[in-house]
Amino acid sequence: MKQLLKFRGQLFFTLVLLVMILAAPFTDYVERNFTCEEMNYPEDVIGIVTVENETLTIPEGAGSVPLTSDGHYLKKGTYHLTFAVTADADGSTVQVYDPLYLNSDNTSGRVLNEAPVEPGQEEVTLSFTLDDSLTCVQFRVLAENPLTFRGIYLLSERGIYRDPLILAALILLASCLLLLYRARRSIRPEILITLAFASVWSSMPLTLPWLLNGHDMFFHYSRLFYLAQDLFTQLPVRIHSGLFRGFGYMNPTFYSEFFLYPFALLIRLGMSPIGCYRLLLFCVNLATAGVAYYAFSRLCRSRKLGMTAAFFYTLSAYRLINLYTRSAVGEVLATVFLPLLMLGMYQLFYGNYKKWLTAVLAFTALFQSHMISTELALGFAVLFALLCLPRLKDWKRLLHIVLAGGVTVLLNLWSILPFLDLMRYPLVLLDDTRNLAGYSLYGIQLFDVGLLNPAGDALGRGSVAGEMPYSIGLLLLMGSLLFLALCFRRKNRLPAFQRKLGTWCMVFGWLSVYASTIYFPWERLQRIGLINRVAGAIQFSSRFLTFATLFLCVVSAIAVCGYFRERSGQKLLFFGCALFLTWSAGSYFSSYVNEADTFATAENQLDQIQTTDVLYLISDDGAYFSTRELRSQDITFTASEGVALTNISRDGTCASFTYENSSGASDSYVDVPFNYYPYYRAQDESGQKLSTGVSDTLVRLRVTLPEQTHGTVTIRFTLPILFRVGDAISLLTAIGLLALALLSAYQKKKE
Repeated sequence: MKQLLKFRGQLFFTLVLLVMILAAPFTDYVERNFTCEEMNYPEDVIGIVTVENETLTIPEGAGSVPLTSDGHYLKKGTYHLTFAVTADADGSTVQVYDPLYLNSDNTSGRVLNEAPVEPGQEEVTLSFTLDDSLTCVQFRVLAENPLTFRGIYLLSERGIYRDPLILAALILLASCLLLLYRARRSIRPEILITLAFASVWSSMPLTLPWLLNGHDMFFHYSRLFYLAQDLFTQLPVRIHSGLFRGFGYMNPTFYSEFFLYPFALLIRLGMSPIGCYRLLLFCVNLATAGVAYYAFSRLCRSRKLGMTAAFFYTLSAYRLINLYTRSAVGEVLATVFLPLLMLGMYQLFYGNYKKWLTAVLAFTALFQSHMISTELALGFAVLFALLCLPRLKDWKRLLHIVLAGGVTVLLNLWSILPFLDLMRYPLVLLDDTRNLAGYSLYGIQLFDVGLLNPAGDALGRGSVAGEMPYSIGLLLLMGSLLFLALCFRRKNRLPAFQRKLGTWCMVFGWLSVYASTIYFPWERLQRIGLINRVAGAIQFSSRFLTFATLFLCVVSAIAVCGYFRERSGQKLLFFGCALFLTWSAGSYFSSYVNEADTFATAENQLDQIQTTDVLYLISDDGAYFSTRELRSQDITFTASEGVALTNISRDGTCASFTYENSSGASDSYVDVPFNYYPYYRAQDESGQKLSTGVSDTLVRLRVTLPEQTHGTVTIRFTLPILFRVGDAISLLTAIGLLALALLSAYQKKKE
C-alpha cells in the first residue's frame, strides 16, 4: 500500500484519463447519407436526367436508367438502408450490389439484397448482413419508369468499432508498465513532465475528430488497413491481397511494415482505422521523445543535456513538417531511431564497444522503418568511419564493428532477401530516379519562422510562392551560433568532451544543410552513373534536413546548457527556448488545421483504403500502362481466342479455373486477375508447373496453357524456400540476441 501511495499522482492521472475516454462521446456504428449528386448514371441520359433542389428526376420516355453509387468498403455486420425514392409505376427496384464478386461462370457481381419500388411510396427500406467485410459495395436504383430520387440513408447496428474500450485497456497497460519501471528506477518528475508535454503538444492536430490530408497519407493509411486484413493469413505479410481491387500489391517487401503490426492488430480487434492512425502518430511522438532522451543523455553524459536535446528534437520544425504536411510515416518512424544510431556509432568507435548491440538495434529499426533513411544513415556512418580510421587500430574494436555489421544483416535477412530478389525485375520503382538539383532548397527556406503554406506541395526549383515549408527552425541556427561563441569564449569554456561532441555534430549538421540546398553540386555529381543510381533513389534533397535537425539539436542543447554556469540562468534560457518552440509549433498547427483538406472522417474513413501508388509493380520491361485502367480493370479472367473457362474462383492470393481449348494453338493463355509477381506458381491437375509472365496490356499475371485441350489450373502465391530460410535465420538471431541481453542483465545484477 505504501508503494502505491508513493505513485498516487500517476494513479490519479490514469484514473482521470480512463474516465474521460470511457465517458467521451463515440460513434460505434456506421451512419452515412448519400445525396443524389453522388449517384452515377450513363452518359447517354445526361441532359435527360435532371438534378434540382437535391432531387434527381428521371422523366417519362427516358427508358431504363440505372443509378449507381461509388463502391464503399463495409465491415462485417448488419446494415439498414433507406432509399428516398418515388416511382409512378411498378418495375423499378433498389439493390445492394457487390461488383467485385467473381462468379464461377467468369462473370462479376452479385446482388446482396433488393426491394421493389412500389408506386406512391416515399421511401424503400431494406436490410442486409455481411458475414465478411467487402471492399466495394454499391447502392443501385434501377429505374424502369419515371422516378424521383432524393438520397440514401445507411445505418449499421452498433458495435462496429470499439475504440474507447481498446484505448482504455492500452492506457491501463501503459500505466502498469510505467509503475513497474518507476518501482525499479527513479524518474525525475521534471524530465517526465517536460518530455510528456513535448509529445502531447506535437500531437495537437490529432485531437481533431477527422484526419487532415498530407502528401503521402493515402499510401500509409492504406497499407496500415490492408496489413490488418492480411495479418492472420500471412506472417510476415509479403503482399496486400486486397489492394487494386483484389489484384494484390507487394509494397510490404519494399516498404517494411514491422512497426505497424501492433496497430494492425488493434484494427482487427475492432479499432477504427482513423482512430488507429491517430494512435500510431501519437505513439511515434511519444517514442521520439523517449528514445531521444535515452540516447542523447547517454551520448552527452548528462540527463540535463539529454532532456534539452530531446525536447528540441521532438518539437523540431522539420520533424513536424514530415509528420503532418508530408505525412511521411516511414521517415518519421526512422526519425525515432536516429538518436539511437548516433549513440551506437559513438559506442563502436569511441565508447564501450562491448555495447555494439545498440548500433545493431538502431540500424535494424531504421531499416524496418524507411529504406531511404537507412541509405542516408549508412552514408553518414561510412563517412564517420572514414574519419575515425585511426580508431580501428584496436583490433578488438574492429572485431566488434564487424560483428555488429554481420549481426545486423542476419537480423534483417528476412527483409533483405525478398527485396534483393525482386530488384532483379523491371519494377516501376527503378525508373523513379530523380535529379536532386531539381528539388534542392533556397537558403531563405531553411530558417522560415512562419512555416507558411503547411498544406502546400513540393514545387521544385522556381518560385517558392505557395510551396510547402522546409524550415529546420530558427532555434537551431541560433543554437549553432551560440555554440560557436562558446567555443571561442576565454572564460567558462565548455568541457572538452562537450566541445568535441558539439564540433562533430556541427560539422555533420551543416554538411546536411549544405547537401539540401541549390549550392550543392548535385547536377554535376549525378552525371556519374553509380552516384546517380544511389543519389537518385533519395528523390528529394530536403531529406538531408532530417539529419541536419538531428545533429543541430545536440549542438543547440550543448550551447543552451553551457552558456550559463548558474542553474537559474540555464533554466531561464531553456524556458525561453521551450516557449519559442511551443509557439512556433503552435503557429504551424494553426495554419495547418485551417488550410489542409480533410482526408477522412468517421463517416467516410473506409473510402480511402484502395488508394495507393504503383511504384512496386512489375512492368513488361518498362512498357507503358495506364494507371487509370489499372485501378478500374475488370476482375474476370481473360482468355485467348478459342479458350473457354468454367469453374472460376479467386480467393486472396489463390485462384483456379477449368479450361477447354479448341484453338489448337500452342501459345494459348489465360490472364488471371492478379498483378504479376514471379512468386505466383501455376500448375495443372497433374502438378506440372506452367509458364507465367506479364500480360500485353496491363501488368496482369499471364498463364500459358499446356498443350492439352482441357484441364484445370491452380494458381498460388508461393514464396521461395530461400525466403523461409532467411526468416528462420533472422528469428534465430533475434532469439540469440534476446538471450544474450538477458544473460548480460543477470550477470550485471549478480555483480
